[in-house]
Order: sequence, then structure tokens, then C-alpha cells
Amino acid sequence: MQFSFLSMALVFTIVPVFPLLAQEEYEEQLCEAAETGRVVELVYDEDASKGCLPRLLDVHQVAIGNNGQLYLHGWQTRGCTNGRDYESERIFRFDKIVSIEIIEGTFGERSKSIKSEGWDGCIGSNCFIDENICE
Repeated sequence: MQFSFLSMALVFTIVPVFPLLAQEEYEEQLCEAAETGRVVELVYDEDASKGCLPRLLDVHQVAIGNNGQLYLHGWQTRGCTNGRDYESERIFRFDKIVSIEIIEGTFGERSKSIKSEGWDGCIGSNCFIDENICE
């Protein structure tokens, strides 16, 4: 019985680390994109199962949330959002990113304007960002 208990304890100790490792996998590339004004092709959560093309995103900022998770702030120019393909300012959770690739592309005027304003970590009155990592 002790072996079972110890095995379960080990599993519960290690399992929470996997999402953090996945988050760190993308941090360097996304910070590079944010700091150099680059565009990424991003596959998010269940996009493929919805038949969506990969999202195209101008990367503005990478930040740590109050919950300790990493977030990406940027301007999406292509990709599924509530079943529609439209341009908008978006926030993405790192733990739902399936893949990213830095691609050739330039920020549009609206995206440049939003990036230059900066982001205070809030959506409406809900402020959830603890610290910016890069922009």
C-alpha cells in the first residue's frame, strides 16, 4: 500500500510541472518576436479540430499573470475566433498554444498603434497581469 501511495504522490508532484515546461518552450521565440516586431503563425488549443487555419499574430507582449502562467498579447490578423476570421487585439494563454513559428510579415497600422499604447494587463476592469517579461 505504501508503494502505491508514494507512486501517486510522485505523480501529483510531477504532473503540474508539464504545463510550465510547455509554457517555457515558447517564451524565448515569442519574446524574440515581440522585441523585433515579428509575426508568428500560431496554432491554438482546438483550432485544428475546428478546421481553422493557423492564426497570424503580431506579437506585442509576453507577461506573467497573477496566477503564475504566461500570457501573450498581440494583434491577430487571421484565425478562428468564435467561428469567425477577423482582425482583433487578443490575449493567449501559453498553456493552450500547440505550436508557433516566426514567419515573414509586417505589423499593420492598427497593430502598430496598439503596440505603441502598451497594455496594462487588463481586460475591462479585470486586471490579471503581474509582470511584463518582454515587449
